[in-house]
Amino acid sequence: MVRAFALLFAASVAASPAFAQSADWRIAGGGLFAGVAEEAPAPQRTADTRASEQPFDAIVRRVASEHNLDPNLLHAILIVESAYRPDAVSSAGAQGLAQLMPGTARDLGVDDPFDPEQNVAAGGAYIASMLERYQDVRLALAAYNAGPGRVDRLGRVPSIPETEGYVRDVVECFLDLTAGRTVHSVRECREDAPPAVRAEHNPILIARTP
Repeated sequence: MVRAFALLFAASVAASPAFAQSADWRIAGGGLFAGVAEEAPAPQRTADTRASEQPFDAIVRRVASEHNLDPNLLHAILIVESAYRPDAVSSAGAQGLAQLMPGTARDLGVDDPFDPEQNVAAGGAYIASMLERYQDVRLALAAYNAGPGRVDRLGRVPSIPETEGYVRDVVECFLDLTAGRTVHSVRECREDAPPAVRAEHNPILIARTP
């Protein structure tokens, strides 16, 4: 599924005014999508692409509009990060729908990381800043997962199984949403993915305690 629709992902996200002029995701990420650049051009995303049956859709669409993001990309991040669980906490301490680390949440002015409005707004602002920084969708996603320091040092998606899998999963979920599917978990996004994409690598999430 990734290879069949990878160019659609690039065309859809690159159409955003925030990075339409110079984004070229094809040259990054090592062999993540090897050979895709030589395939036939994909059709452009239609303007009425919807994810209206997705949880927190009104918040996602408002935040996406503020940052010139495709809402399906932001939805895909929330699916992979937390499966839309506002109370999710990872084993590393990341919190809420967009799995913000406490320091990142503070830097982005978040008072309550478990408030969906604040959390999605901060997650949207952060991925938008990474897209602006790298002009490359996969590098931006890798930075969201592993931190921009590693991406800056390497100039590519780090060879970390969790990060490589994270990028693949976000892409898979984005493609499913763009195709009109309603998905709520990364497992649903992996249903048609190659075996390597189905490997388990998501952070362990636990419910927030009061």
